[in-house]
Amino acid sequence: MIYTLPSYIPGIAVAIAVIAVLVGALLLWGRKPLRFALIAFLVAAIAGGIFAPMLAMDRVVLDDQKLEQTTGFWFAPTVKGFRLADVAFVAIGTARGRKNRVVEVWIVKMKNGETREIDPGDLWEMNGEDIVRRLREKGIEVRR
Repeated sequence: MIYTLPSYIPGIAVAIAVIAVLVGALLLWGRKPLRFALIAFLVAAIAGGIFAPMLAMDRVVLDDQKLEQTTGFWFAPTVKGFRLADVAFVAIGTARGRKNRVVEVWIVKMKNGETREIDPGDLWEMNGEDIVRRLREKGIEVRR
């Protein structure tokens, strides 16, 4: 199973980029100060060149071998997860994250005794119930 964000989410970043390009063009055409047009083009470059691809490439893959999330910037993605064959059990809990907020944490106990603490991203959390159900169907104990 491959989980991705709905297409309208990266589409919002694309729409912002298009609107910013149009605003920049109108500012140039209206002979407004160049710095305002450059700011609009910078917004377009960030929204369309960084955020839209990042949101479009976010995915969580759960197959017979692994549970893996690819997230982050397209030019420096972050990959986190685990191989299913190596897992003894998974415990889902909470911890204090940045700014002292409570965040969900997946604690993965490996068969070799190693413990991994995974902070699932938004996409992983959005599909958490389905992921837990599918892991249990594959014979992996998931504790809440």
